[in-house]
Amino acid sequence: MSDAFIKREKKFSTEKLVRVGLLTALSLVLKIVLEVYVPLAGIPSLRINFTSVPIMISGIICGPFAGFATGALSDILGFAIKPAGPYFPGFTLSSALTGFIPGLIYKYLRKDRNFNVINTIFILLISLGFAGILFTRGIMFFGDGKLLYNGQRLSFVYPAIFFVLVAAYIYLPIKVSTRVSGIKMDKIIFTVSVTQLICSMILNTYFISVLYGKGFLAFMPGRVLSNYIMIPMYSLLIAVLVKSMKAYNKRSTIKTKTEVGNVIQK
Repeated sequence: MSDAFIKREKKFSTEKLVRVGLLTALSLVLKIVLEVYVPLAGIPSLRINFTSVPIMISGIICGPFAGFATGALSDILGFAIKPAGPYFPGFTLSSALTGFIPGLIYKYLRKDRNFNVINTIFILLISLGFAGILFTRGIMFFGDGKLLYNGQRLSFVYPAIFFVLVAAYIYLPIKVSTRVSGIKMDKIIFTVSVTQLICSMILNTYFISVLYGKGFLAFMPGRVLSNYIMIPMYSLLIAVLVKSMKAYNKRSTIKTKTEVGNVIQK
């Protein structure tokens, strides 16, 4: 992705404010229309929606502080319009960081890096760390030749699905990034992965455990598995939307210059 589009956003504060407002509104609409809660440990602690997509886009194209504002506003207004349980300021912070972290990555990390290699290492470390926590804490272990989870037999179908998701998560970004032109798909996937790791897997899981008084690891498996599905979906949507916004921005700039030229000629 060319940095010209992002740099242009830094010059026009009015246009940046408009974009922040529009992306905040889009995030709210997605929360109202497309949001599902999945119960984990008897609590609706897994929220599946696409509200993070406009927030991350705000950070990418408008900068980290604009992304922070978009995320914070989206969470506060979303709670006012469609509350789901008690208000907890930790979720507002997590939502704000969802816009802030992509802004930092696009501001300070060079675009000429090979993010496919970084993504592969990152995914493997997360996967191994996740499995290691489950086994070292005694949550998952082998007994009598069976795989047990919290003392109950766990079908080997679940580990198989996990390994398939990990393999797909590593392979598909590499495949897609070689076919998509004009967009640094590997950087987008890296950005979404880091953001989801910090905000969704770690912070939100911790805040849920504090809010409902249950163990952190009770919620972790379901939230990690859901992110293996949602991260590629978020990445694809962000790539499509940013590319469309970039194309629209280019057309509107040409149109404005043409209109100014016509006025001058008249």
